[in-house]
Formats: sequence, structure tokens, C-alpha cells
Amino acid sequence: MIREILTYFSEKPSIAEAKSFGHLSESISLIAREKRCKKAWLSHRTQCIEFITTHLSEAVNFESVLVLGSGPLHEIPIDVLSRTFKKVVLVDIVHLKSTRESVSHLTNIEFVEHEISEIESSLKKEKALIEKVPVAFQNNDWGLVLSINIMSQLPLHLDSYIKKKLKNKFTEAQVQNFLEQVTANHLLYLYAFHCPVVLITDVETTYTDKIGTILQNDINYTHLAFPEVLSSWTWNVAPIPEFDKNMAMKMKVAAFVLNSKK
Repeated sequence: MIREILTYFSEKPSIAEAKSFGHLSESISLIAREKRCKKAWLSHRTQCIEFITTHLSEAVNFESVLVLGSGPLHEIPIDVLSRTFKKVVLVDIVHLKSTRESVSHLTNIEFVEHEISEIESSLKKEKALIEKVPVAFQNNDWGLVLSINIMSQLPLHLDSYIKKKLKNKFTEAQVQNFLEQVTANHLLYLYAFHCPVVLITDVETTYTDKIGTILQNDINYTHLAFPEVLSSWTWNVAPIPEFDKNMAMKMKVAAFVLNSKK
């Protein structure tokens, strides 16, 4: 915990919302969580890397690849991307020093700090639920775009901020509709690229007790229409007692290719 606190104060993200919306603290916590859950997460990480690697052939050129939600690169085959493309652009709202240092040997990696939903700043300043389809990076001639385990995360920090800073300003229905639109707009954003897009996202969350009895099952994205699922697997996100001493959490993860040219 002390190390995490020291890391928090030593990091200097360029985007203010990285701190005010909790992205920095979440990024630091994720590193620690991955170490604790390394064995449980291994299968998920392997499946992500294998799916991405298998579908690099979807690229329309090998000049550049855009990775949205690159995070600590746990699920990204970064060395393979570096060998395959002339330039690899990693986009997230915060890139920890440890992540930057881990790929310092690769000379064609570019880090870009950007808030992917493009609405946090407006929410903070205007205190309004503004809907927007993101536009950043659309004019580049990408060979391939990757959106990896970020789609379901986009509404979480917004929801947390609204509950903490804008309590009672909106009805529960207004907030729910707003959060659903955030994921819908991310999907529209991905479809707007003029190249294939590899999308990996959790689509279902299941909570079980110590003997495996299902206590709750939540289906994500009932408001969206996805293309054909090309691969799916279970991510053992929080084995007991990571999430709760009496409850485990698992997610069904699905992988797609949007805008395929094949």
C-alpha cells in the first residue's frame, strides 16, 4: 500500500481528469491486482494476446497500429506489434512510468495520453450529461485499430464521479441512459475508422459463492448489436477473497473484428 501511495504522488499525468476521475489510482491498483491474481488472469491474458496476434492479418497496411486502452500492456502483444508495424501508438488517459520503461527497448512505440470517451472534461466543467461520439485519431491512415478491455470501463469512472460530485443532480434513469450511450458511442467510434478494428470486451459478469453457486448474473450491452463473436472465454477476474471473502467474480469476454476487409 505504501508503494502504491508513493507511486501515486510521483506520477505526473498530463490530463487533469486522470486524477479527478480516479484513473491514476485505478491504474496503480491494477498493477498490484495483477500480481495478486497472476495465475487466475493468465488464461485471459493469453487468450487476448493470441486473438490479437491471429488477427493482425486483418490490417490494411503495416504502417501504424492504434491501441485504445493500452493500460499496463498486460493483454497486448507489444513486441509482436512493434515487429509487425512501423509505428505503434498506445492511447490511454494515463501511462505509468513503469509501463513506459517496460518498452523502452522498442524504438517505434508512441505513448499518447487521451481521455477516450472525450466527455469527462465537459462533465466536470459543465456538470451536464453530454453525449458525444469521439473523433480523435479518425483522420489517420491506420492499418489496424485495437480496443482491448476498455469498452466496459468507460462508464465506470463517469458513474463514480457522478455519484461523488453530482449526487442528486440527475435521476437514476438519466444516469443509466447516459452510461449506456457512452458504450454505444464507443462502438460507433470504432465503426467510423476506415480500417479493421479488433474489439475485445467483457459482455457478462457472474458472481458465485464458495461452492460455485451463481448468486447474480449481469448481461452487459443489451442495448447494443454486435457483429459475430469470433472467440469467447471466461476471465477469472476476482477469485475469493480478492473481491469478497465469500464471493468470486468471473466475466465472459468476447472478441470481434469490426470493418473486416476479408
